[in-house]
Amino acid sequence: MGRILRGIFFFAFAFFSASVLITTQKQNIKPQSSTCESSSLSVYCVSISAPAVSPPPVRDASPPVALSLTSNSFTQSLPSTTNAIISIESSDSDDSNTKTSLQTTTDTTEDIPAQLHLPAPTPFSIVWLSDTQTMTYQRYPGRMAEMGRWIHDEKEDKSIVYVVQTGDAVENGFSDWQWAEFDSCYNEFKDSLPYLPIAGNHELSIKRKDYSAYLERDYVKKIPPENAFKSGRAVFSTFNAGGIDFLLLGAGWDSELDAVAWMNEILQRYPDHVAILMFHGYIAEDARYTVVGKQMFEQVVKPNPNVRFVLCGHVCGTAYRPEDIDDTGDGIPDRRVHAMLYDYQHFQTDSGQLRLLTFDPTSRGLTVLTYSPPLDRYFRDSYFSSAEFTIDHAF
Repeated sequence: MGRILRGIFFFAFAFFSASVLITTQKQNIKPQSSTCESSSLSVYCVSISAPAVSPPPVRDASPPVALSLTSNSFTQSLPSTTNAIISIESSDSDDSNTKTSLQTTTDTTEDIPAQLHLPAPTPFSIVWLSDTQTMTYQRYPGRMAEMGRWIHDEKEDKSIVYVVQTGDAVENGFSDWQWAEFDSCYNEFKDSLPYLPIAGNHELSIKRKDYSAYLERDYVKKIPPENAFKSGRAVFSTFNAGGIDFLLLGAGWDSELDAVAWMNEILQRYPDHVAILMFHGYIAEDARYTVVGKQMFEQVVKPNPNVRFVLCGHVCGTAYRPEDIDDTGDGIPDRRVHAMLYDYQHFQTDSGQLRLLTFDPTSRGLTVLTYSPPLDRYFRDSYFSSAEFTIDHAF
């Protein structure tokens, strides 16, 4: 009987190991050209050196390809106020003597979903939403909800630890029915993943330029006061994933300059965290800085050595701008800051795009994928000419 049980055990272990190896295989994606409408919003840019202008984002018409990410995450359903720390210990390379332990600590101070704590050096992902205002205004049946459902359903498989939004979630921030449409997305993942948004110009209503409706949003009001500037006009959060500390920091539309001192204080408070900044407008589709974007670069990005990424939207298109910065003044760049724009606001029914940012703590690489769950299609980035691309040594 003992020999039979041992045989069953080793067969199950071999099957599990083979399954993990299979899921790590990647598949090629072949893009096909399309067009993007120009934005009707004005963008004021300063003339500076920039990467060559790339064509607008296009849809990848290849057959849907299943995304495979290397992941060793172990998860368990927990209340939204419980933080889970899952540790893995292995005595040898074949994992024949692996121990797992689950520790939970209850936090009763804030009703915010627990972050998924992953053992180092597990790759992990952040979902980035941008400029969904056309979708909420046009009310394509079920499309926003399907995006949120995909985020919730893929949390474990993609090791998703956070969802962020770089503004213009709705067309008019004073429209209850548009917020209800956006909430059909948000409600799908709100109890399982933390969410950090900033406001775009549409949340303020372009004519009113008023934050009052946005600041009454439930998820904005839940942000702890110590993590917010002027009730949520700028926000930050910290988390640890893959053994690395990260800082998410963003300032909403028309609050960027007002929040400069506050943002610098937060960045200096967490000097050892990899900082990801969020602005609604920062670079344009030709990768030039907007006027405010240039000011943010000079006053926030450049003085803080922990800043490695800037995410933005606002204008239709995709763009990428690498910026090498010499922090020590010796004439040799000490870091590269990666600024990325993505915005599919004018794609009408050809919409539903989100971006999956996957961080690899071992290689320090960032893999970016643009995907529409409702369409089950991938969308090509104009700079990298691919729906999925990797930035090596990104952080």
